[in-house]
Amino acid sequence: MSLIIFFLCNVAFGQLVIKSDNQYVKVAVLDSGINKELDFFQGVAFEEVNLIHPGEKIVDDFNHGTPVAGIIIGEGDAPIGRKLKIYDIKLLDENGNGSIEDLIEAINWCVDKKVDFMNISFGFQTPNAELESIIEKAIEQGITIVAAAGNTYGLATDYPAKLDGVLSIGSMNEKNKRSSFSAIGKIDYVFKGEDVQSINHHGQASVFTGTSFAAAYATHLFIQLKETYKEVETKDFNSFIQQYTVTKDFWNEAEYGKGTIFIQ
Repeated sequence: MSLIIFFLCNVAFGQLVIKSDNQYVKVAVLDSGINKELDFFQGVAFEEVNLIHPGEKIVDDFNHGTPVAGIIIGEGDAPIGRKLKIYDIKLLDENGNGSIEDLIEAINWCVDKKVDFMNISFGFQTPNAELESIIEKAIEQGITIVAAAGNTYGLATDYPAKLDGVLSIGSMNEKNKRSSFSAIGKIDYVFKGEDVQSINHHGQASVFTGTSFAAAYATHLFIQLKETYKEVETKDFNSFIQQYTVTKDFWNEAEYGKGTIFIQ
C-alpha cells in the first residue's frame, strides 16, 4: 500500500519564533527526510532513521521533509530550533511514496524515543488496524500527533489524521476560506496552507502549498503553546489549546473543525 502526497512551490521567506527554556522539545518529523547539512539547521540537534535506505545517510530527494522541518523550527532572533531535538524519520521516497508498514515502524520508534510531538504531513485513504493500534499507544504515552487532513479536493480526510486523538489539520487561504484542495470530514483545526514560507531542500527561500504545510505550521504553534504553559499536563493539552481557538460564523465543522489557533 502506498502513501502519496503532493504540493506546489514558488519563492519567498518568513519568520517564526517561540518562548522556550533549556530543555529539549522532542519533535519527530515523519517524512521524506531533512537535508540537515543546510546552514538553516546549524545548531539544531538531530537524530535520524532511514527506513527507505536503511543505514544510508538521509537525503531529502522529494523536497518535502526539509520545508516541513523549516516551518516547524522557524527562524529569526529566537529560533525554536535551538531548543528542539528533531527526530528525522525518512519513510517517503523521491516520488513521495512509502508503505504503511514503514509508518507503523516509524511510530513505534517515536514511542520508544518518547518524543513530545509527531508531525505526519502525508496520508492515505485506507484504514489499517495495526496503524490504529500503534497510534493509540502513542497517544496514551502522551505524544501529540499532528497530521495533514489531506489534499483530497473536498473528499474525505486521510488517515492517520482521521483517527481519534490525532490532530487533523486542514488548509485555508488568506481570505479565511477552505482551500479548494483541502479535505472535508474529520477536521480539528485549519491553518494557512497556501504560499507558506519555508526553505527548500537546496537551502533556498521558497513558499509551499498543501495541507502538509498547514500541519507543519500547526505543529509549530502547538509547540509554542506547550512550551509557554509547561504546567499543562500532556494528557490535557488537546483540550487546553481550545481556549486559543477562534472561529467565524460561516465556518462549519466538517470543513474548518474547531477553527484556527491565535496566539498574541
